[in-house]
Amino acid sequence: MRDSITVGSVGAGGDGVVVMGSLLQKLAAAQGYFSQMPRYYGAQIRGGGSAIKISLDAAHLSLTKDVLDILVCFSWEKYLEFKPELSLGADTIVIYEGDPVDGVSLPKSSFQIDFSRISQETGSARNKNIVALGLLNRLLSFPKAGIMRAVESDAELKLLKSNIAALEAGERAFKELSLPDLSLSPARDKSPKIVLQGNEIMARAAIRAGCRAYFGYPITPAAEIMQEIQGHLSAKKGVYIQAEDEIAAAAMTIGASLVGTKSLTGTSGPGLDLMTECIGLASSAEIPMVVIDVQRGGASTGIPSKSEQSDLNHAIYGGHGDAPRVVMAPYDLEGCYRLVIEGFNIAEGFQVPVLLLSDQWLGQTSTAVSDEFMKKNYQIIERKKPAGQASGDYLRYQMTDDFISPMSVAGDEGAIYQATGLTHKENGRPAFDFKTQQSLHEKRWEKLIPLQQRDELVKVFGNEASTKGIITWGSSALVVLDALKSLGLQDEVKVCVPELIYPLPEMVGRFIKATKRLLVVEMNYSGQLHSYLRSQLQLPRNTKLYARAGGRPFSREELAKPIAKMAR
Repeated sequence: MRDSITVGSVGAGGDGVVVMGSLLQKLAAAQGYFSQMPRYYGAQIRGGGSAIKISLDAAHLSLTKDVLDILVCFSWEKYLEFKPELSLGADTIVIYEGDPVDGVSLPKSSFQIDFSRISQETGSARNKNIVALGLLNRLLSFPKAGIMRAVESDAELKLLKSNIAALEAGERAFKELSLPDLSLSPARDKSPKIVLQGNEIMARAAIRAGCRAYFGYPITPAAEIMQEIQGHLSAKKGVYIQAEDEIAAAAMTIGASLVGTKSLTGTSGPGLDLMTECIGLASSAEIPMVVIDVQRGGASTGIPSKSEQSDLNHAIYGGHGDAPRVVMAPYDLEGCYRLVIEGFNIAEGFQVPVLLLSDQWLGQTSTAVSDEFMKKNYQIIERKKPAGQASGDYLRYQMTDDFISPMSVAGDEGAIYQATGLTHKENGRPAFDFKTQQSLHEKRWEKLIPLQQRDELVKVFGNEASTKGIITWGSSALVVLDALKSLGLQDEVKVCVPELIYPLPEMVGRFIKATKRLLVVEMNYSGQLHSYLRSQLQLPRNTKLYARAGGRPFSREELAKPIAKMAR
């Protein structure tokens, strides 16, 4: 028996690959297994190919392996499109439907099955993914009783009740094959796991933080945020509007915030471009605002369905003038939840726009984990408000000791003020002199200095006394940490993952100061984090950069080479 197995599947539109993977993950989660399932799509709106790659682990959450243990292939033509993501090894078990095409070399343990014919014999030609699911259940040795309990307890899995004939047909097909033993060990902790995508968990975190207004335009790969949060804000629990474009979405987010509502918008790179002017307005007028950017391949339309970490420069510097904002980036599912809550806390507490940089991999990878992190008692911070009832001489932008002014709700009696992007006096009225311009810039920048002390928003792994270090961010951190483990260097090399990127915490400076050999790893062509770090800190003379464009996830094998070279 094995503690972990990685399964891949690929097919054309209508083959039900993603549905099959989701059902398999749900069945495993109901029996206590951890898992991660990235999804891969072509750039088409409808049809085309899709693929999944799922890690099932009996002991702990683990990344999918570089090389598959099992591949279920419904279309070899589509397999060639996703071949880099679905690597085959000599010991991979391949179960396929059609004859292989040029460019495909089958491992020795390869078995051809006519899934379509078997599905037709069960009464429907559209159930071949369920036939394959039944075969996988037997191959992995999932107990029949556990499967049936899961079917009864999970709404999504209940669709299997009407397709039980196809499931059983897949089990019978398994008996006819001479497959190697790939049984999965029983889960160590049999308590059911939750299955969520990063996009979904960010929406739930926003509700937990007190968000009651969402405005957005559907864009890949951020659309699931809209879908999830719409359910939470329905039935008069809040406001949800699908705007005509990202400019309108950002403007409405600011408007809702002005009337005292915690508000959110979500987008991806092209949409963030359009929101830039509104982000500058929120910075200038000191209006709390949270923006989630689920990064994808750029520039322009780029690759909508695949990851890249190339929006960092825009998030930090985008827009004209000196317009400070806060930029944060989760690297795992727990961070997606925690940092959204923290993002709202910072936006409200410092009256500043907060940009959260997720990415397609984080946003659309389904992960089965324990839900303990969602049950924690997170602190929820509200914005500073005027003490008592405001009088007619209310100063919205009053200079205070911490540079954060009390913010009334629009419509409060005696607290009327002008909210404008113009340079303004303490009462909000426009001003056009140097002294006021200088004073306002000092106010907006100085109030963020305390964030540089937030050491807990910088994660450090490994031997902190080591002089060999890696700095990375976002979902790339997961592969870096896994590659170090596979090389046996986790106690020799330290890793710094800043979740708060701008303003840069002092903790990052201390990490770098104690490092003699440094490697920066990121998934963008120009090395944006590396350039930003150089602008803020003195990097070691022996600093190397490993950066490339997105469109394909990092693998352990790929990162092992630059990591091993740095560690020598």
